[in-house]
Amino acid sequence: MKVLFPTDFSNAAENAYLYALKLADRFGASINVIHVYEVLRFHTWIEESMNTQEVNDKITLGEFERFKDQIEVLKRIALEHQLADISVHYTLKESDYVVDAIITEAEATEVDLIVIGTTGASGLKELFFGSVASKVMEQAPCPVFVVPETATYRGIQKIGLTLEYKSGELELIERSLAFARLLGAHLHCLHVDIFDPDKVKVRLVEYKDGFKDEPDISFHTEYGLDVESRILEFMKSGFIDVVMMQVHQRSLFQELFSYSIAKRVAYHSDIPLIAIQVTEKV
Repeated sequence: MKVLFPTDFSNAAENAYLYALKLADRFGASINVIHVYEVLRFHTWIEESMNTQEVNDKITLGEFERFKDQIEVLKRIALEHQLADISVHYTLKESDYVVDAIITEAEATEVDLIVIGTTGASGLKELFFGSVASKVMEQAPCPVFVVPETATYRGIQKIGLTLEYKSGELELIERSLAFARLLGAHLHCLHVDIFDPDKVKVRLVEYKDGFKDEPDISFHTEYGLDVESRILEFMKSGFIDVVMMQVHQRSLFQELFSYSIAKRVAYHSDIPLIAIQVTEKV
């Protein structure tokens, strides 16, 4: 198994690296640490007045030196947590487009999981407004584990999975349960509804019957006019360690949540998010 870990040398990235190490240790995986940097692009009239190659050579050298320093920081984190025996590879790449380079690396090395950090509450808000993390989530060929800077690793024993109680979700539940089992975690499936008892009753019976012999999964239904608040309350009261959500390739949380709900859930910045990609059916 392989884990891809993009880093921008930020505190958020360093915090996320512990999660990458812990997951790699649990999965028996290796980690590919990648830093992607951009060189400057100049207009023709600027190029004529200065040596752009010299400027970009200095940028490349600077990024190389920073990357060497970052490697030492990451090695220290691994050593401090007795995880120095995990196989780690380091890659430095120049690209015009950071997200494209990350996705290309993920595809080329056939990674099973991407772990990426984001900065605090404001960073998670930006997650839904075109940040690197959000674009990686939408385009990645594998699940993406997004770790807020304020998250504190305390193990992963409870995973929350949000559901709509619509057809086609059984595959999502099965994939999420398989992931939870790899971590030795319990999967808590949550559906929040304003009020539709017939739909909930039928779907809940179907789900419970389908997983009746599985001890590591449970189903929860909450009612309320404020769907966002009910989700957040469940996350807090249940001490959920990670929240798992679908990501549609065409649009982040296109069907699973309205845009406002996605933002509200994201504001709860202490809880990491696992994005699972689903294929849009035409």
